[in-house]
Amino acid sequence: MTARFDAIVVGGGPGGSTAARALAAAGARTLVLDAARFPRVKLCAGWVTHAVLRDVALDPAAYPHTIQPFDTVSIAVGGVEHETRWPETASFGIVRAEFDTFLLRRAAAAGATVVEGARVRDVRADAGGVTIATDDATYAADVVVGAGGHHCPVARALGAVDAAEAVVVTQESETRVGADLLRTLTPRAGTPELFAEPDFRGYGWYFTKGDFLNVGVGALGGTPVRARLERLLRTLRATGRLPDGLALTPFKGHAYAIRRARPRCVAGDRFVLVGDAAGLARDVSGEGIGPATRSARLAAAAILAGRPRDHAAAVEAEWGRPRPALARLLALVPHSLVVFGARLACTRPGLRRRLVLEGAFGIGGPPCASGRSTATARPSPSTTTSRTTSTPASSTGGWSTPAPTTGRRTAI
Repeated sequence: MTARFDAIVVGGGPGGSTAARALAAAGARTLVLDAARFPRVKLCAGWVTHAVLRDVALDPAAYPHTIQPFDTVSIAVGGVEHETRWPETASFGIVRAEFDTFLLRRAAAAGATVVEGARVRDVRADAGGVTIATDDATYAADVVVGAGGHHCPVARALGAVDAAEAVVVTQESETRVGADLLRTLTPRAGTPELFAEPDFRGYGWYFTKGDFLNVGVGALGGTPVRARLERLLRTLRATGRLPDGLALTPFKGHAYAIRRARPRCVAGDRFVLVGDAAGLARDVSGEGIGPATRSARLAAAAILAGRPRDHAAAVEAEWGRPRPALARLLALVPHSLVVFGARLACTRPGLRRRLVLEGAFGIGGPPCASGRSTATARPSPSTTTSRTTSTPASSTGGWSTPAPTTGRRTAI
């Protein structure tokens, strides 16, 4: 027998759980399917912006798991670390296994039915609705939300995925090390440390948050990602961030599309796509939680209004329309000029703050709750000053919408 729902959400990450919670809270019979069983490891550097916390209606002071407020980010370019600070909390580090589980359980508490360990094998849509088949059951609904990441089966079936789309490939590891030890490894404990790749096609990161260390690298083309990772690890070992006795969990690969010349079809009469399934990761930075939660809210609104197809226009209004002709023109620009511009943006304080960190990464912005954030790290390093420095590195239907290193520092 086929179980019937108003909406089916494929994928229980931040985008899927945000959409499911909004739909269920509005009275829609909502099913969430995910191939994993939560808590599960999710490859991600793991920081969330103020905008994300607003979109998921979460006060960081009330969040019961690892949350690391930070007001400082450093970017290493050619062995020199450039630091940017904000006068208050700029963003927060989280552990995805905890964060995603928390959001999914909230969706269930709002009334969504959650089935874990259910891998979707088939997605079909016609004038009568959608049918979703897993290994163990078949479900039907008026509309399906594709929230299953880059390889989401809904996107593959209905999203007109172009084999030539721009795809970023990463290698990442997250390891529980212990906050006390982590504070001895880097003077920047509790803040994201970024390492620009020499060709500026990507970057590496080293992020300590609470008891956890997240290390990874991602890039769009050029040198194979594994070679980039080995270079990053050599740098981290040489600067003392990765001592010989520190074993990291095995690195795993991940991929996501960025919205350039060949975007995915993000909506139709019977489906909507959100987050990485829609190819909405931020260009340059690859930050994906923000686009996932924002697009999930847009998707839920379109579904609750009875017009899922309108989600495409909402996505375009939020992220703009890809311009294939412009993309082809930019591809003709000599890469040496791209490197020159990127190096300038990462090393000049004003450009680094506005274009790179606040623009490409979404870090900073209005606090997620009224006034200054009251969240404290579990545990928290002390980060209080506000300045920019450079440091030489040591070598459907009618539901109602619910409402680095030590050394000389020179102030710039």
